[in-house]
Amino acid sequence: MAEITLVRHGQASFGTDNYDRLSNIGHRQARWLGKHWRQLDKHFDRVITGTMVRHHETAQGVLAGLEKALPIDAHPGLNEYDFQGLLTPLKEQHPAHWVETGHAKRDYYHNMKQALSYWMDGTIATDGKDSWATFCERIQAAFAFALDSGAKRTLMVSSGGPISVILQSVLQLDNARTRDLTLQIKNSSTHKLLYNGTALTLDSFNDVSHLQSADKQHAITFS
Repeated sequence: MAEITLVRHGQASFGTDNYDRLSNIGHRQARWLGKHWRQLDKHFDRVITGTMVRHHETAQGVLAGLEKALPIDAHPGLNEYDFQGLLTPLKEQHPAHWVETGHAKRDYYHNMKQALSYWMDGTIATDGKDSWATFCERIQAAFAFALDSGAKRTLMVSSGGPISVILQSVLQLDNARTRDLTLQIKNSSTHKLLYNGTALTLDSFNDVSHLQSADKQHAITFS
């Protein structure tokens, strides 16, 4: 039985000029996760990430916390959609559905949920690169690449969108449930799948045990 542990990247730099890098909290989340696993004597045979900076920084932080040196394989199929490439057409083409109240994170959640819905049903054709169908296809291809490795314990670091697409396939979810799942995946959360060579089973979802102590609960984040 093989284990595939999916990890969403640590908190990125929301609201800055470069989202694709970890915030200070994001770096700590990754190291705390690795340290938590080291205390549990957890090991991995292979590490796979997307090619985004926040994916690589998270993997490096986890390995630093684990005190392990493993090569990192990067696969672009695990990259996230371009959220701005969905939000801009929502705002410009469907202004009646655009919300702007001054509460940045609340507004982002509402607008992203609507933009994802429109992307999934084709009202918004692409995020600038992918349709919803091609986004799912490249993620499934990357996931198949991971399964074909023969590793017994694989660590895969990606983003909320790719993780939710993988879980959509495992749990046979419709698009609406997949959209809602995407928006609930916490930073540095873990999701474990078991693979017997033919079928996948979800063993755990959205686990942030490494952030549950009183001095770390402030670091449970979504964006």
